Amino acid sequence: MSSKWLKCLLLMLLGLIFLLIGSEARANNYFGYGEQAPVVSKTSLVINNYEFGPGVSKVVLELNRSVGAVDFNSDSKVTTAGVERTVTDAYLSDAQGNPINYSKSRYLSLVLEVGKDVASPFSFDLAAYRNRWVGSYNVKVENIKVSAFGQDQTINSEQEAINNLILPDAERFSERGTSGLSYAAYRPQGEGGKRPLIVWLHGIGEAGTDINFPLLANNVANLTKDQIQCYFTATGNSGLTGAYVLVPQAPTYWGGESNEAALMSTIQSYVSSHPDIDANRIYLVGASNGGGMVVDMGKRYPNYFAALVPISANYSYQATWAGNDYTYTIDDATYNAFNALKNQPMWFIHSRSDQTIPVDNSVLPFYKAMIDRGASNKWLSYYETVVGTDMPGVEYDGHWSWVYLFNDQVRGVQSTANTASYSGLLGMVATNPTQGGASKATVNGVEYDDIFQWMNSQSK
Repeated sequence: MSSKWLKCLLLMLLGLIFLLIGSEARANNYFGYGEQAPVVSKTSLVINNYEFGPGVSKVVLELNRSVGAVDFNSDSKVTTAGVERTVTDAYLSDAQGNPINYSKSRYLSLVLEVGKDVASPFSFDLAAYRNRWVGSYNVKVENIKVSAFGQDQTINSEQEAINNLILPDAERFSERGTSGLSYAAYRPQGEGGKRPLIVWLHGIGEAGTDINFPLLANNVANLTKDQIQCYFTATGNSGLTGAYVLVPQAPTYWGGESNEAALMSTIQSYVSSHPDIDANRIYLVGASNGGGMVVDMGKRYPNYFAALVPISANYSYQATWAGNDYTYTIDDATYNAFNALKNQPMWFIHSRSDQTIPVDNSVLPFYKAMIDRGASNKWLSYYETVVGTDMPGVEYDGHWSWVYLFNDQVRGVQSTANTASYSGLLGMVATNPTQGGASKATVNGVEYDDIFQWMNSQSK
């Protein structure tokens, strides 16, 4: 072989070697190694509702390219709004944070432990007495390991995420609209028969124009879940369970004739557009300002609702000093309350530790006045304090007795016989262990173990 051909062969071999090296380098860069490792292009917050309000339960990291695995190890760290978080799981997911069953994804989800003291995505504006979204919710991730094709890389990122929200609990209320008032609604699955309707009235802090506030400020989404939905049966179909849940939003606060008319218009419009709702089984439930609106709506529309459930609400009554004690009467002259409410099924819920609406000046005298005047099918679940289940042993603000409703812990009631026989308010004894009272709601000889079981049986 001539030296010329030998030089040509050597040059060809060198070219092939350089080509292979370049191809490997390009392949490594393409899959995210070397100088072009995967980077976080977007950080999203998954927000769920809890007893204490909304919490960031997960962060979803969108990468600029797919990876095959994620490893959260002892060197990894996640900080949200300046607070280091405990990560309980890490996995490849879809864009909404749901686990996937295929081998590669551009999305990583980090599941976070949630507690009452972790920074909330809500802030409370004391001047306006409203919930607001916080202006910033920074997410920092450090030393998150990812891999593809057997090679590992480390991800570090710090991004603002408050504008990238994933709201699975709020999205359970898939129907949205405006008819009198803005609203969100949950529609139960299945067909056949007619379903009851639960109408939830939020507190004053959730008023406004963002429907997510009444959907996230507490555990109202629990009304749409199996533990509570299973209590409700369809009229005409004993095998079908579930109830509609309608959540209207007041623009400012509940109260006043115009607000009452707008709320009634919203409810009636929703019922008319859903022919499988049983118009004889509409249950009005509300807390705080919304609980007061429950009573006001019952007084203004005494023949419309099948049951009223006011929680932590204010009430009107008259107290008269008679010798050594007070007697309590309902203020008929102003509200005509007794005549309007006496035939409506009602279940009151309140806590002794409520400092916002103290029981001695609200529910206890009102309830006693109703019992003393012979009102029937009126029940009171009366608790010492508010202790939930999301964080066992933690005592919440005493005004939050709606926690017991959403946790399906409203079971006991105060004895109506004791309430009537004792002077003053001595008949009512606050009790947590018996979940509101040592007695059971009993109507026409039927004893009810749970408020939702009782609600389901009430019909006009």
